Amino acid sequence: MGGLWVGVGWFGLVRRRVADNTVVFAVRRDWPDWRTHEFVAPRLTLAEAERAAQAEHAYWRRGPARPTVSVVRISVNDLRIHRNRRDCKAPDCAVGASDRAPRPS
Repeated sequence: MGGLWVGVGWFGLVRRRVADNTVVFAVRRDWPDWRTHEFVAPRLTLAEAERAAQAEHAYWRRGPARPTVSVVRISVNDLRIHRNRRDCKAPDCAVGASDRAPRPS
């Protein structure tokens, strides 16, 4: 069966296997020294992905290597393919928006 496990298995959150054509939210780590990036922590909702990004930032904050983290929308198929790439520098990979769109009044 294709697809990817999304979510975490601790603290009451459920992991689910989702199809390759599903769009999920993932945390993108950009490494400034090597100018590479990677995608981690796929989540089904934006709120869960933002919490995962905050946890990533808190984890790497005190270390000597500090990646920039952002939340991106990516298909499960692209995420699965990207996991096999090491030191990816491709400019066509998913990027996070610099700011959110304003809410309608």
